[in-house]
Amino acid sequence: MQADDIATLEADAWRSFVVQLADHLAGRWPAMPERLAARYPAFVDLAVQQALDQGLARAAGVARYVNLCFVWGPAFHDKPGFEWAAAMLASAGRHEWLAVHQLVQRSLQELQRLPGARIEPQALAAADGAVLEAFGPLGRQGRMCRIDPLPAPALACDLEAADIRLIDEGWHQLYQLSGDTDWQRAAVALPGALRVDASQALPPLLAALSHPVGQGPAARMQVRVRPLLVCDGDVHPGLSFCGPHGQWAWAGHAAKAASWPLATREQAPAAAGPGTAIAEETSPELQRLDIETCGLRDQGEPLGAQRCTVAVWPATQWWIELQRARPEAQALLPGARAWPRATTRCRVERDGLAQDATALRRQFEDGLDGATGAGLQSLADHWLRLPGLAAASFNAQLGLLVGQASLCWGWHFGPGGLNGPALMRVLGHLALDACLADLQLGGELGGAVAPGDADPHWLADTRSRITLRFAGQSPLQQTVRRETPEPPLAAQLGGVVARWRFAAELSLEPLASDTGRLLQQAGPVSGALVGEAGLRPRTTGGSGWEWFASLRIEPVAVPLTVTDPLLGSLSRSLPLLPALSLLNWSLG
Repeated sequence: MQADDIATLEADAWRSFVVQLADHLAGRWPAMPERLAARYPAFVDLAVQQALDQGLARAAGVARYVNLCFVWGPAFHDKPGFEWAAAMLASAGRHEWLAVHQLVQRSLQELQRLPGARIEPQALAAADGAVLEAFGPLGRQGRMCRIDPLPAPALACDLEAADIRLIDEGWHQLYQLSGDTDWQRAAVALPGALRVDASQALPPLLAALSHPVGQGPAARMQVRVRPLLVCDGDVHPGLSFCGPHGQWAWAGHAAKAASWPLATREQAPAAAGPGTAIAEETSPELQRLDIETCGLRDQGEPLGAQRCTVAVWPATQWWIELQRARPEAQALLPGARAWPRATTRCRVERDGLAQDATALRRQFEDGLDGATGAGLQSLADHWLRLPGLAAASFNAQLGLLVGQASLCWGWHFGPGGLNGPALMRVLGHLALDACLADLQLGGELGGAVAPGDADPHWLADTRSRITLRFAGQSPLQQTVRRETPEPPLAAQLGGVVARWRFAAELSLEPLASDTGRLLQQAGPVSGALVGEAGLRPRTTGGSGWEWFASLRIEPVAVPLTVTDPLLGSLSRSLPLLPALSLLNWSLG
């Protein structure tokens, strides 16, 4: 069917409604058509148009307004003494049915109050009831041929207040940090009840915490409803809660007080093991709460039906503690040597229950320390390739993320309590050295001219003892405390990182030779040991934060001068080490 055809059908349906309304009201108020005679249809048409101009579009609402025009006259809301009617119609654009209902109720009161009124209140009430019965099922102007989904209640039915709370059964416990190292797990009261009334509507999102199935007790939500007026005690108030369980519903008296368990999503364990993903912001289970009422009052603004999303975050609380011993110095040259793992102690808890920390410990010992050893071996191999180097040595002391750290995290209620959303709470104390390094590479630099060598190395016939050193300490010592939405989690944990640049130091000690050639340092050495370590957003997918460390060598070179008693001086820059990536590790 074309749009023009639909518009024609709708226009015909509306005209038919107006004709039926005129006939109906003529039967209820016969004095009006008798007095107006041929002008009666125009009177009804004018009243219908005035209803439309006031924002009334529902056929039943228009009919009730026109019915009032038989009592008060056309455009009665513009007359002196009817300011109350104008005020009610001013809200018709937002609450059309409410405006019409309250117009009728106030009109009944006015007829009761006015002495000698020509129309009895009972007559208006009967006429209004007949109009509702005749035209209540009809639709709206422009939609008369379709069913109007909006109800057309005739009786006042509304809420006075509702009380929503989580029942505190003592299961809500958080890890607390006192001082730097004193951790305790203590019960924390759930947020107070959220009251819904004329001054406070139900917020669009309610926050709740509960444990996944098999990981702790389920929270319970309780809703108490106090109706102001009820149209049908078997129907309203209505209460329903939809979620993964399906729908639970209560009506009438049963809806005035109900409680039920809250479900949250089963949380997938961290792939790398318990405690390896820090402050993972898992998704809540979204559910729906509906409090049903007609939302109709004889006077004043109604509270109406209340609907919101209930987001149930997992209540699981995690705690970890790391203790990593400082490394001992180790000789890596001459000859390949195995890099020792730092002794690492790990403890992991979930809601006070110890978890297997083996995976976390291995991530540090086999992962971080293993990668550190491989990086140092790569550095040793490149040092051995330095032209003219003999009797190479490499003594190393290198520790990454050594010391002590403890952290707890988990979802917690925000400052609004149930008026969500929840926030990821993080507490922690770090007393770590992100990097503790003392790397000393040494040997003898120089060489002899081989017989018949047409192009000897420019360092030939010189001997010098060389020591290249990278040393420094980069602490990562801070307290993390995030219990409010601001600053954001990224700002809090984004600062749990240390960066360093340990400049290269060079010692060159010339040794006596038969030729008298002398090798000397002609300027400062360039290059450095550069890196960073701490926490960063996970790079393996998903939310949360991960421990990480990276280490690299900036190219190392030194200007040198060779002084020959016969040939004079020769200056060149000697590359000692190229740019090297020694380590790029992350936990998990």
